[in-house]
Order: sequence, then structure tokens, then C-alpha cells
Amino acid sequence: MGKGRLEDREKFTTGHLAQLLQSSRRTVSRYIEQGKLRARKTVGGWQIVSRQEVLAFLWDAAYDRRIAPAIRVAAAAAYERMNTSPTPRAAAGKRARSL
Repeated sequence: MGKGRLEDREKFTTGHLAQLLQSSRRTVSRYIEQGKLRARKTVGGWQIVSRQEVLAFLWDAAYDRRIAPAIRVAAAAAYERMNTSPTPRAAAGKRARSL
């Protein structure tokens, strides 16, 4: 996969989500274990989360008072970035790859 914006991905690992939330991978794994975030496991043991699931989680996390304030702020910012159109350069690269 290219080096485009993290927010433009269709599938996310716990490491990608940790970057979005400015938290640790363990925190993301804990959300998965608690059922706040749905993931599937690959044959290699990686936990993969779909874009739709990430968006739903970010929306919920941004307003859930039981989640740490720093993560709520990061979740709200990540949700906004994921819902804005990609930069023109990223969109051009995506078109070029699909041809």
C-alpha cells in the first residue's frame, strides 16, 4: 500500500488506530476486547478493522465521557479528517493506481 494519508485507508490495524487516537496499540486492543470496536483476525494474528467500523467507533468515542479526554479529542479530530476529501495529490494518486 502507498504512503497516502492514514485517514484514506479502507482497513486499519491496531497500530494505525493507535496513531489516529494518539494512544497505544494496547489501548486499541483493549477497546476490541471490551467490544467497543469490532475487528477480525488475520491468519497471521493481526487485528484488522474496517473503515466503517473505525468511523462508527470514532464518532462514539468522541462523545463517550467514559473515555479519556485526550482520546476523545483525538477521536473527534480523526473523524473530521476521515470525512474531509483527500488532498488533490492523494486523489490523483488514487486515480492513477486504479487505472
